[in-house]
Amino acid sequence: MSATTGSQAPNTTFTYIPWAPELDSGKVCGVPQTFKAHDRWKGKKVVVVAIPGAFTPACHQNHIPGFVEKINELKAKGVDEVVVIAVNDAFVMSGWGVTVGGKDQIVYACDNDLAFSKALGGTLDLTSGGMGVRTARYAVVLDDLKITYFGMDEGNMGAPEKSSVDAVLAQL
Repeated sequence: MSATTGSQAPNTTFTYIPWAPELDSGKVCGVPQTFKAHDRWKGKKVVVVAIPGAFTPACHQNHIPGFVEKINELKAKGVDEVVVIAVNDAFVMSGWGVTVGGKDQIVYACDNDLAFSKALGGTLDLTSGGMGVRTARYAVVLDDLKITYFGMDEGNMGAPEKSSVDAVLAQL
């Protein structure tokens, strides 16, 4: 499957660590939990933002900070949940979420086995750079599990365009 407007989101499993105030110290780890996309997102408007990797320059400096800064604008346009995904494990995603921000406003999750991204045609092979196969840089808007927007920045490892918060806001 590749992402097309009107198609249903894949029903894959994600692993994440829910934000809690004690995580902000960076001295404790939370307990990973899982959720199935369809169980969690049915009846909701969700923005899923995929990144090649936590703590990587473009993702850390140019991409996700925009979603953190404009979370209230996204919520005002009816978004129930913003989920940032990568192939990184739930512990890395949780630690990165504490660093980037968003607290309980943004979920930072592991795309287990790249299942969600593979189903959407949103993977990127960075094996030559020692990073293996990763989630590509993309954003998908779901409304009651239906894809209403899919924007992937193919070959763009710098500033996000189609997957930027402004591109997403323009589609809501």
